[in-house]
Amino acid sequence: MSTKLKKSIRDGLSGNHSELIDLNRHILPNFIIIGAAKSASTTLTTILLKHPDIFVSKTKEPKFFGRHYGKGWDWYSSHFSKGKNFSLRGEGSTMYTSELSDFRHTPALMHRCLPKLKLIYIVRHPMDRIVSQWRHHRGRRPNCSYFTELMRDRDLKRRIVGCSIYYKQLSRFRKFYPDEQIHCMTFEDLLAEPKRSLQQMMIFLGVKPRIKRMLDENGCLPHENEAGAKGRGHVSRPEWDEKVKAKVLKGIRPDAKKMLAFMGKSSDYWEL
Repeated sequence: MSTKLKKSIRDGLSGNHSELIDLNRHILPNFIIIGAAKSASTTLTTILLKHPDIFVSKTKEPKFFGRHYGKGWDWYSSHFSKGKNFSLRGEGSTMYTSELSDFRHTPALMHRCLPKLKLIYIVRHPMDRIVSQWRHHRGRRPNCSYFTELMRDRDLKRRIVGCSIYYKQLSRFRKFYPDEQIHCMTFEDLLAEPKRSLQQMMIFLGVKPRIKRMLDENGCLPHENEAGAKGRGHVSRPEWDEKVKAKVLKGIRPDAKKMLAFMGKSSDYWEL
């Protein structure tokens, strides 16, 4: 994290940007999809755009409450200026629930600035999500370490495995936001029961469900960000090395059980 970014975040946490925030509050977001990466967040934002009362920033992931906080509130507000007449405005920066140092203060900074936000956290079978994110990362950075190095490469472990430690990431936000302002859902439920999943999300957001508008003519999800997107089509799906898999599962399984319990899911919802 650069010195400039550290200072900007420190100023934000101290309340030094309150006047700018108040000036732009009428167009700032009132909900954010905070993660997890590779868990259908792009599909969610695409679906939400079809709702007449919801605006989603064109830059789906401004990553403002972290890496780009130094760009300032005028820059962030500009992403939502066209949504001023919508009852709901949002964005979907999945990096907010990452282990990267730029986002260490995200929950505190977000709450200091926008305490009434509603947060949506969509998660996926943690092992499947890891595979998808590694393919994405490898597709964009061909020199990144091999999949077998997940637990030995410090950057891969933090960047990719860390994003599947869902309950730990959620707990960071629960320190600042009450549970009634956080809606958790799963990738698997969204695929299997899109109407039910979207209806629950709309109720949480406080708008009338417009489910038919949000799904295709067959009542199915639109296909967004498939495996071939952003370079993943050039990266073959890796096979798990059994030793690496055992190490990853050892770190993930206890957290996954807590996350499932929090969501009211059975402990075997994901086979781990």
